[in-house]
Amino acid sequence: MAEVRAVDEAMGANADADADADAARDAGADDADAIVDDAFTLKFLISPSAAGSVIGKGGATINEFQALTGARVQLSRSREVFPGTNDRVVIVSGDLNAILQVLYLILTKLVADGEGIDRSGTPQLALVVPNGCCGCVIGKGGSKIRNFVEDSQADIKLSNQDRMLPGCNDRTLTITGAMDSVLRAVALVATTLCEDPSYATLVHRQSTYSVQAPLGARIGGGRRSGDHGRSVSGSSRRGGDDETSILVTIPDSLIGAVLGRGGRTIAEVQVASGCRIKVSARDDFFEGTRNRKVVITGSQEGVQMANYLLTQKLSAIVGGSTEGGGFPDSNPAL
Repeated sequence: MAEVRAVDEAMGANADADADADAARDAGADDADAIVDDAFTLKFLISPSAAGSVIGKGGATINEFQALTGARVQLSRSREVFPGTNDRVVIVSGDLNAILQVLYLILTKLVADGEGIDRSGTPQLALVVPNGCCGCVIGKGGSKIRNFVEDSQADIKLSNQDRMLPGCNDRTLTITGAMDSVLRAVALVATTLCEDPSYATLVHRQSTYSVQAPLGARIGGGRRSGDHGRSVSGSSRRGGDDETSILVTIPDSLIGAVLGRGGRTIAEVQVASGCRIKVSARDDFFEGTRNRKVVITGSQEGVQMANYLLTQKLSAIVGGSTEGGGFPDSNPAL
């Protein structure tokens, strides 16, 4: 198949370029405003630090990859992240062969830099797929996605539809495996999406991406973009399920927005996310501050959702989003 041959062709491309992550976060950000009208478009996620590797110093790496493959690569702005995560969205446009070639270059670069891998060091890619197109990827009774797994020998997991956050029309399809397995799986998924007449419209539909990072972050996660809020976190294991807890500190003057009248707001967030949320008692502040402590405990996805919902609520109260999810009178990050 043409898409598989493209993987072999990409192997010979030179993916080496200098990267400066700090300067790279803003380089090329303006390119993310427009979506080019090419034959095909694919979206995937990268962490804030990985964005620096992809862009390169002064945009050198991303420009080289585009020149080598003929694909167009765009990144969301540094503060525009996929809901419930700290990850930026990468949009790759062009013919399918060009997309597979540039994905090979990007993944090779990320793996070499210690990015784009799971905890075991295996290459991993999270595609962003419109919810309306997920049915064609899954197939009747899950038959199609099982065939993809068998064909590619990659692990493929689709995020739960029930965990989609407000304003987001997309789900993530996480592919993990050897490099050739990941690319083979992408080729199979992309070919299927090409056959879905609704994909070309839905992939360009504007989704509401968060303009601030979540209030808290799990230990070992991506870098925080701001320095205004305090958060610490850890994980525990109960009943065979992984449970994550994050501690968020919020100015005492804003804690009423978290609780809501009669505790209604926090109760709604707990029901929506499936998490337990505990707010410290009055005068029980985080050491050295007048910030109350809010502990969110639940599954990773649930904690992300609860964090996002609280952030949105507080942003509305203070009159807009703030860098890194921090709020007035909060203290520097731990």
